[in-house]
Amino acid sequence: MTFEVKNGCFRYHQEREILRDISFQIEGAEILSVLGANGAGKTTLMKCMLGLFRWTSGASFLNGKDVRSLKSKEFWRQVGYVPQAKLPSFVYTVGEMVVLGRSAHLGELSQPGKKDWDKVDECLELVGISHLKEKLCSRISGGEYQMALIARALVTDPQMLVLDEPESNLDFKNQRIVLDTISWLCQERGLAAVLNTHYPEHAVELSHKALLLMPDGTALFGDAADVIGEKNLESAFGVPVRIRTIDLPEKKYTCVLTLPTSAPHSEKGGAL
Repeated sequence: MTFEVKNGCFRYHQEREILRDISFQIEGAEILSVLGANGAGKTTLMKCMLGLFRWTSGASFLNGKDVRSLKSKEFWRQVGYVPQAKLPSFVYTVGEMVVLGRSAHLGELSQPGKKDWDKVDECLELVGISHLKEKLCSRISGGEYQMALIARALVTDPQMLVLDEPESNLDFKNQRIVLDTISWLCQERGLAAVLNTHYPEHAVELSHKALLLMPDGTALFGDAADVIGEKNLESAFGVPVRIRTIDLPEKKYTCVLTLPTSAPHSEKGGAL
């Protein structure tokens, strides 16, 4: 599996370009992390990648084919999308929500059959939440719902997962579970993954490659260890950064620290 964006640019109507000349490629079981300040265009980038927004110029390619040339069901059989986790108000059980991911394999008026429900059971077990199948989505925790969204993306048997801030709004334990699940799926199931994240240290630990969105709409792309450096992060986020490594018996871990700025936000012109 290969996924590539070539010279992607995007703007809303007549506004300035949010994304300028974005190019990157992932293949096989690689993990790509996308980082950038709030408002830099991370979610917009994902929607352009997936054809949910149309690039102003440039294109996305899946296995060498322009995404725009693929039929919707053909594309969504190969790509699983995990949106930002917001607990729903609709009355679905976890199992009913997950089976919706099988829509790319069903006819327009078809109902899920035994094969589809067997796949739901398989994916719920794969992410460790089989016991939640009959629970209402509105009655489970944020971490449990995040795993349910991953299961929904997996039921289509994709080659690639695209995840929008999968560890946000979760506590340390649930962040760890989500990160370990993504890593395991890529290593053991051969999936590629692209994820937006607010945590540079997660990107260093998890990813093979990184895409760092800059304030002018351009991006830096390359090996995660090369892209996620102090100077690059300072340029992207506008705050002093220090990166340190903690050498523990089991492995080395990278910590990314921000330092206090010398002026209040009002003087710096920053946005919260």
